[in-house]
Amino acid sequence: MGDIVGAAIVAHYPGLMLSEELRKARGDGKDTSLIAGFAELRRRLDAVEPDTFVIFDTHWFTTNLHLVAGAKRYRGSYTSSELPFALSRVPYDYPGAPELAAAVERVAIERNVAARDVEDESLVPQYATLNLVAKLRRDEKIMSVGSCQTAAFRHYLEMGEVVGEAVRRTPGRVALIASGALSHAFNDLGFTPRNPNYYDPVNVSNPANARLDREVIELWRQGRHDVVLDRYPELAKAEYEGRGAHYVQMAGALGGRSWRARGTPCSQYENAAGTGNIHIWFDLIKAEAAL
Repeated sequence: MGDIVGAAIVAHYPGLMLSEELRKARGDGKDTSLIAGFAELRRRLDAVEPDTFVIFDTHWFTTNLHLVAGAKRYRGSYTSSELPFALSRVPYDYPGAPELAAAVERVAIERNVAARDVEDESLVPQYATLNLVAKLRRDEKIMSVGSCQTAAFRHYLEMGEVVGEAVRRTPGRVALIASGALSHAFNDLGFTPRNPNYYDPVNVSNPANARLDREVIELWRQGRHDVVLDRYPELAKAEYEGRGAHYVQMAGALGGRSWRARGTPCSQYENAAGTGNIHIWFDLIKAEAAL
């Protein structure tokens, strides 16, 4: 019998993997708060002692099926086709969670949900997984979950429910990590920063998107996941990363509209190439104690 012991929304963009010198040059002498935020997230993870990370990956786009990565181990070297100068020849070597992935497929078949387990060790992980493995993992197993680009909102909730049930049926302590940005509309190539500090939210591509992000963050602080989920059409219009699948699937695993865990920001709200980014931790233990 497994337990979900923690949950978080975590930024992963490639600039976070640059050297401190380069990050501070971007920030007009200031580093992004997301780096210190990784340490704060790790502190909170240590407190709940997970043995497995389930990473809802906004870069693993799938078609006509929800997919989970269920190989025993992932080894290789990764170069991003999107931003190779930030992520080039990055080595990775970490254990998968094949028992949990197999349980996901079994539950999906029972519930007639279009989801399958990919056991092929040659599957190349995306950087929405790899960057968090680099910044957060100690010895945890990793299971990535894709973002199906042909799915609708209800399908993401259903897939989250499948993952949650699979966790309950599989021994272990699982942390759910929604890897991605909030609003995800990029600035164009000729954009001139409004503030020389690249990370300043004034550089988010659309002020309306930044306002929406701040409203959502406040709702998360209050534990009002029902309201956020009901506002999904607004999130989709603001181009939430991966169609918002990372958050919606995580919420589905934790009860959907009935989920009431309050979110604690572990970083400031920041810009990256016009997108809105933040680390948020959801304290599931306090939420359970309040029931």
